[in-house]
Amino acid sequence: MKNEIKMVKLLQSIAFSMLILIAFGCSDDQNNELGSDNEVVSLDAQNSIVRLTVDDVEIPVYLSIPDCEGPVPAVVVLHGSNGMWRDNDPNSQEMSGQFVEWRDLLLNNCIAAAFVDSYSPRGVTTRTGDLRTLPKNTIISAQFVRPKDANTALEHLRLLKDSNGKKMIQEGNISVLGFSDGASAAVSTLIDLSKVPSDFEWTQSANGIVYDESDGVLPPPNQPNLGFASGVFYYGGHIGYNYWGRQPCGLESLEDNIYMPYAPVLYHVPSEDSLSENTLCMLNVLNRKGAPITLEYYPGAPHGFDFDDIPESDIARERTLEWLRTTWTNP
Repeated sequence: MKNEIKMVKLLQSIAFSMLILIAFGCSDDQNNELGSDNEVVSLDAQNSIVRLTVDDVEIPVYLSIPDCEGPVPAVVVLHGSNGMWRDNDPNSQEMSGQFVEWRDLLLNNCIAAAFVDSYSPRGVTTRTGDLRTLPKNTIISAQFVRPKDANTALEHLRLLKDSNGKKMIQEGNISVLGFSDGASAAVSTLIDLSKVPSDFEWTQSANGIVYDESDGVLPPPNQPNLGFASGVFYYGGHIGYNYWGRQPCGLESLEDNIYMPYAPVLYHVPSEDSLSENTLCMLNVLNRKGAPITLEYYPGAPHGFDFDDIPESDIARERTLEWLRTTWTNP
């Protein structure tokens, strides 16, 4: 009996790998970043690691597909400053406890997930020291580098098909979820470029110094034709080193800050977090602009509360699942 079970699991694992490989051969777009030579590592019947090419960098993506009747909705998950892997070791092929919990939560709710590692392929373990400041942090910028990773994962999910050629993912029901630096990346990914003035100059500033393209500050990536359905923001920063213009707490921020999301965003904002003041200022600006935003505020909760053993963690996760479903349409 045990041998039979092992054989079934082996066959399931092989089948899952075949499904992933099928996805790479389904696009006729010669400019698609997902080449047929991307490495696929099958972990079990539901989980694998694929490598997607972004600007000649191979980005590891931990992919989880629920054992549910498809197609299913999906979430692209963006990690925070501590990275995505257990003990900061991408070779372990094991995610940290926080993302294992999210993987299981999403799978149990028939939601696929693509966890995107933006750090290790760019030589970064954690976002510390000089990587927290300009111009060094441009190599992993939440404003213009990590959105490329998110959009590439979005396209990959849309390409997935099963052995019968049926789409595995509801292509209009894919959302982006980010934590801390990943939350900043999530809202950056959702910027509505049609609302940006044609003469807007993409710069960042810190300590009185303005940085531009010569320092590595780039415009945001092109907006996908069919973008994300929605986004979820957990305790991130929302200034972007003035990437979108005037700081949101400034007197003229309504006119001089050009940020506007193209999809609804749910904000989880804790009171005990130094990033929250500017985030709340930005939400005030966005609310006055009529942006599709929802705020959930957590008195007494600290930065990083999602993985803390406090009630707010469970409450926020439940709210996230409920809210995501309101942003998804019937396939």
